[in-house]
Amino acid sequence: MKPENLKTVAEQAARMAGSFLRLMSFTDLQIFRKGKSDVVTNFDMESERLIKNHIRMHFPDHVIQAEESQINLDSLPDNVIWFIDPLDGTKAFLRGNFAFVCMSIAAWDKSGVLAGVVYNPFTDMLYSTSKNGDVSLNGTVFHSARTDCPLKKARVLIDFSSRISDQIQHELATADLTGKIGRTYRLGGGISQHLMLIAQASLDGGIFWGAGYKGQFWDIAAATLIIERLGLKFTNLDGDPIHPTDEVFDRLLVAAPSLHQELLEWVTHLKELQ
Repeated sequence: MKPENLKTVAEQAARMAGSFLRLMSFTDLQIFRKGKSDVVTNFDMESERLIKNHIRMHFPDHVIQAEESQINLDSLPDNVIWFIDPLDGTKAFLRGNFAFVCMSIAAWDKSGVLAGVVYNPFTDMLYSTSKNGDVSLNGTVFHSARTDCPLKKARVLIDFSSRISDQIQHELATADLTGKIGRTYRLGGGISQHLMLIAQASLDGGIFWGAGYKGQFWDIAAATLIIERLGLKFTNLDGDPIHPTDEVFDRLLVAAPSLHQELLEWVTHLKELQ
């Protein structure tokens, strides 16, 4: 299976579902509750249906794991698995904050992510790559134009849960005020869109420190490949690579290698405060 072919199909599926999202009227919106603080809309479900149907038309024997129609993957099959988040940032979408809404589509096998697409249909920015391929934005190849930035000068996205310790929250929230980090940012919306800001060098790195209960591989699968193809490191907070069978997907560290090492050392120190 050629990764480039997988990428092409993922791009087609993303643009098709994106057209649907742009054309849908909010008068047709239906909202359903998935849990205490999580919601899904009929837009999420229809976007997922369109993406899945397009993939199945080209690859009927592939396995599909999607946010709104999960299957049991206790043992990973030998075949290609597609990880799909049809509308990352549903809450931002409902608030009309479309700059931080996107969809994520990735093809994976036991060698790793083969192709990945992150698409914001409202800004019409489609990031894509394939294994061993270049990263492109709307079909134009781009390389992350970043310098070797030290932590004290870095622009770092910091996202953390209110469920982690108060002391760690305080250290993360005040890192720029204390001079530990050049400047910190907190943003709402989908994580894949945040990761693309790091990929395109609008930000230098990111720390995502959740409580260990939120997030799934489909949230970040496509972004992991895009970021790695740009020469950045994408790991958990222990510095280990991310895998679909992991139990936690909301504790992440992203940056260029030297900055990643500085962030990892700081995070390791902060863990001792728990």
